Amino acid sequence: MKAALWILGGLAGLAALVIVVGFVLPATRTGKIDQVVDATPAQLTAVILDKASQPKWRADIAKVEVKSPMRWTETTQKGEVIAFELMRQEAGLLQMRFESTYGYHGQWEGRLVPTPSGGTHIFVTEQATTPAPIGRILARLFFNPEAFAKAYLDALVAETQRRHPRDKP
Repeated sequence: MKAALWILGGLAGLAALVIVVGFVLPATRTGKIDQVVDATPAQLTAVILDKASQPKWRADIAKVEVKSPMRWTETTQKGEVIAFELMRQEAGLLQMRFESTYGYHGQWEGRLVPTPSGGTHIFVTEQATTPAPIGRILARLFFNPEAFAKAYLDALVAETQRRHPRDKP
């Protein structure tokens, strides 16, 4: 009986420690990546905003449901549903916000700067906020925002170049 109480006390202490660590961790994490792409800003923007086609070129997306030109949901291969809203679209800039059924929310921004060679230097920034302390720990264990942004950008570049191949000398 005494051993069971020691075990329960130890587990309670461990749970309290986990929660304290979760509260100490910052709620918001940012992933940034940039790349020069052999495509125009308009071509990249067209692919980004062609929401319905994303399951064809993003391996992590199972389906997309377009609610309106400004709102849509993505369902991942793991069953997570992420609701998006396009907040701002202007020449060289796209800004969206999102909210996940996994308990986090955030913002995505793409800046598209034309290059002298006719391509685009794209800068992607994604901020994700996880309010729950335990979610913050899990996010650090299982999610790398820069790796996610890189995987997205790699898929975006590949799809843009597939749609808009440029002649190489």
